[in-house]
Amino acid sequence: MASKSVYHWILLYVLDPSILAPLLAYAWSRFRDSYKQPSWIRAYLYVQVFDLVQGVIFIALALSHRNNQWFRHLTQPLVFTGLLWVLAKTSEPTPRRKHLITACLGIGLLAAVTGIFVDGLFWRNTLFTVTQSLLYIGLGTYELRRLLLQEDDQILTDKPEFWLYSAILIYGSSTLIFNASSNYFLRNLPPHLVPLPWIVNGVVIVLYQLSLAKVFLCRKPSSS
Repeated sequence: MASKSVYHWILLYVLDPSILAPLLAYAWSRFRDSYKQPSWIRAYLYVQVFDLVQGVIFIALALSHRNNQWFRHLTQPLVFTGLLWVLAKTSEPTPRRKHLITACLGIGLLAAVTGIFVDGLFWRNTLFTVTQSLLYIGLGTYELRRLLLQEDDQILTDKPEFWLYSAILIYGSSTLIFNASSNYFLRNLPPHLVPLPWIVNGVVIVLYQLSLAKVFLCRKPSSS
């Protein structure tokens, strides 16, 4: 059986570096200057920069053997708010869509605050993360359906919006069970097995980060 140090090596050197993917993709898109830059891309970039910084701090706290869950209690709702801010900018702000995103934001932030009291500051905020997963499933499905119904000649996978909506749907649907069970794993699994669920979840996060990166790498139409 693999040792705990091997699991940590996989997490640290194989899976965790995926958090760099979105900003590396942005740097490449600026270097090549042949990729789409929708009006909301700068807001999206700001959210990705913040997400990278908080991810690096979170990993650094873990490597120094300090509790890092309190930090995520603070930063995860901010990333969630940022992504909803970007989502609101990706299409015309119809009253229905505005009310939907506002309602999702309110539900998410209420769950974040309540989760501090339910789970405690030094455990994972399962109430918020489960709520976030459910909201991402709903929003991702809603936005992808809206995109599919648009009548234009663009290939779906050539649209940055497609990859953003797909990313949140991947995240929400694939992390729901992990988010609901994570504190149970921390409390009940033998120490040498605790990293295993995080490795499985880490594979999902890699797919999520690659989808976020692809937002920056949708090529402009070639001129005929």
